[in-house]
Amino acid sequence: MHMRTLNAARPIVTAAGAGLVVILAVFAVAGCHNNSALRPEGNLKRVSIAFQSWVGYGPLYLAQEKGFFKDEGIEMVFVDEQLDSARRDAFKAGMLDFEGGTLDLLVTKRAQDTPVVAVMALDLSYGGDGIVATDDIKKLEDLVGKRVALTRDDVNEMFISYLFYEAGLPLDTMTFIFRAPEDVARAFLDGEADAAVTWEPWLSRALGRPHTHILLSSKDRPGIIIDTLNVRDDLIKNDPRLVKGVMRGWFRAVDYCYEHPAESSAIIAPYYGIKAAEYLNQIKRLKWSGYKEEVFFAGQHKLAKVFDAIVKIKFMNKRIQEMPDAERAINTALLKGLYEDSR
Repeated sequence: MHMRTLNAARPIVTAAGAGLVVILAVFAVAGCHNNSALRPEGNLKRVSIAFQSWVGYGPLYLAQEKGFFKDEGIEMVFVDEQLDSARRDAFKAGMLDFEGGTLDLLVTKRAQDTPVVAVMALDLSYGGDGIVATDDIKKLEDLVGKRVALTRDDVNEMFISYLFYEAGLPLDTMTFIFRAPEDVARAFLDGEADAAVTWEPWLSRALGRPHTHILLSSKDRPGIIIDTLNVRDDLIKNDPRLVKGVMRGWFRAVDYCYEHPAESSAIIAPYYGIKAAEYLNQIKRLKWSGYKEEVFFAGQHKLAKVFDAIVKIKFMNKRIQEMPDAERAINTALLKGLYEDSR
């Protein structure tokens, strides 16, 4: 565990796999107790956001680097925590403000009474998540009896569960090799598994094993894997202007990514340990929405529909004990009038 800074205005807290105790300790060092109320530079409010290493969250880094969050009066602290359980515990302790996460992880958190709500979609996976397999595995049914590497209770488990549910196949016909998100591809590369379910940037890395291919990806089943911006629910009630500022910073960064792809990729790629050209290639497998598209998307209630489908599958597979309500877990009301009180 350590804290890394690119400069004084861009703190990144790294606590991968450390759990709640270390996260709390890091926040204490970073000066983030009651962090949404702090003003470290002038009248800036320091807030925290955590997410896994997924290239779709790149605009968050760009928003910080280009000063888009600062223009909204926000200093963003990035928490590198791959374990969803640690992020859940941090939310419950009131030590984490925001999160980028897939909708299935929100389902699990809400089933565990975590005080967090999705306020909008961030991206739609369109090939950025997938199943990498050896060449002898030609179709989904060929995974029966095979060793499959994935992460327990994470989006990769949900993705293959969804696919097997659609195909009428039982999950217990596979042998699962459980690994941390960052280690799934390595298990496949080392020959410990016949297939791996993962996401970019690890999806591309897994293809480094000879005689392998992408069996199925989110491009084949679009609309299943959606990332959302999740917020601790008391912030929505007590400081909606702050939440809207983060949302505006995101949309501004997305627009900038589309208008200046080369510059944006050069800024974002180092955060993922890859080259700008690699980042540009990997984000072709996802879709970001601009503000108007997002408002339309919210009006279709697609998040709630996918949320309910995931609840059904997770409950059936006994991955959750309660069935959370989509209406309480998703609140897109701030999208309307998002720019009415902008700075």
